[in-house]
Amino acid sequence: MNKTTLHYGAAILAAPLFVLLYTSLFQTQQVNLDTLFHDKEALFLLLIFYPIVEELIFRGMIQEYIALKTKERSLYFHSISLANILTSLLFVALHFIYHAPLWALLVFIPSLLFGYFKEQYKNIVPSIFLHMFYNLCSLFLLVQ
Repeated sequence: MNKTTLHYGAAILAAPLFVLLYTSLFQTQQVNLDTLFHDKEALFLLLIFYPIVEELIFRGMIQEYIALKTKERSLYFHSISLANILTSLLFVALHFIYHAPLWALLVFIPSLLFGYFKEQYKNIVPSIFLHMFYNLCSLFLLVQ
């Protein structure tokens, strides 16, 4: 098993812990399980549509464009690129629209993970699946 695969496994294991951090910092409104599963559109948006669209735009287009302009400079132990950091800051900015400021800022770390795996695998699919899993964890931790 290579280093990137081990890192990906660690990122998956970190998802529930990261979501628990979110929920412990915020008094989030609990969601009724019956209501949630009857709203198939909301489920589709949260678990499928948003992760795919956000990853295609942020990691697939913006991060790629910035990487070309910055010649893929790495800043943190040669693992996190300048393009990933700048893209993650834009990703956070998007989340300020729908979330409280601290919540939006906490999106920065998962965003760095999504960008890291996009660069490591040189493919957007691992980032999309990781984003879907993080959203799924969020969903189950908000359900009462």
